[in-house]
Amino acid sequence: MGILKRKQPATTTGHAGDDQTLAALANVGADLETPRLWEHFVYCEDEPGAAILETQAREAGWDASRFADDHHGIVASRTDRPVNPETVVAAREFFETLASAVPGGDYDGWGAEGG
Repeated sequence: MGILKRKQPATTTGHAGDDQTLAALANVGADLETPRLWEHFVYCEDEPGAAILETQAREAGWDASRFADDHHGIVASRTDRPVNPETVVAAREFFETLASAVPGGDYDGWGAEGG
């Protein structure tokens, strides 16, 4: 009837912020089953913690680079996975666990390339 419905994620992640981001991706036409650039941000208290974050993220298959000198932590990224409810739940669990393993660890969330 002239009104277009936007695609919404089929299931939820159980995390309101993640669900909002997935909905925003779907609303710009992103196919949530197509691999895309996906970045996660993890902060910590010091450089030794950043080294641990970087090493463990790389061992898990993520590309990782440290933040500039004024902050400690990493940006972890990859382009070989879709960003959908299932992968988001697994990634959040991984990065929250990783953050909890270092002093001052804080998982600050993720972003992904749109449609």
